[in-house]
Amino acid sequence: MKTIEFDNLRTADLIKGALYKGGIKNNLSSEPISKLLPVGNQSGIRFSGKAEKPSLVALYTTLADNDWNDIIDVDRVTYYGDNKVPGKEIHDSPGNKVLRAVFNSYHLSERKEYPPIYLFIKGQNGFDRIFAGALKPGYYNMTESEDLIAIWKTKGNKRFQNYKAVFTILPIDIIERMNFKTGIRL
Repeated sequence: MKTIEFDNLRTADLIKGALYKGGIKNNLSSEPISKLLPVGNQSGIRFSGKAEKPSLVALYTTLADNDWNDIIDVDRVTYYGDNKVPGKEIHDSPGNKVLRAVFNSYHLSERKEYPPIYLFIKGQNGFDRIFAGALKPGYYNMTESEDLIAIWKTKGNKRFQNYKAVFTILPIDIIERMNFKTGIRL
């Protein structure tokens, strides 16, 4: 596995399967995704621009949430939104606004437009992250009524909604830094 050291993140390309090392401090300044991309340093759904019209999206998963089990299966990703506890409406979460905006852009534009979307998973140590690939909203032969779904859950005798989103992992192994903001389309 290719490893990118923390000090090299600001100039590194995105390489599918590469490990991006976290820093040595035990705080969010050691988080690598925000050093690679112009996004925040916390939450599962990070973005540039406004939640209603993101210009770039980074999704992060630990693959360890038993209640909201994100799944990566060869070229398909099932990813759950950010409204994971009762007490808020589905769009109170900025991350869920981002998911809605991404799928709206994709389904409402003739050219199937969407911002670049990059997926990262937790590495074995601390803030280490692995780049899992560039994503496209939806999946082959899946309709718009299947690729972004508001689902209900119950926790502590309270019902609430969150999104279940399905993406395709694009067959791209390297995204050069100069293409981060424009993304790659297939």
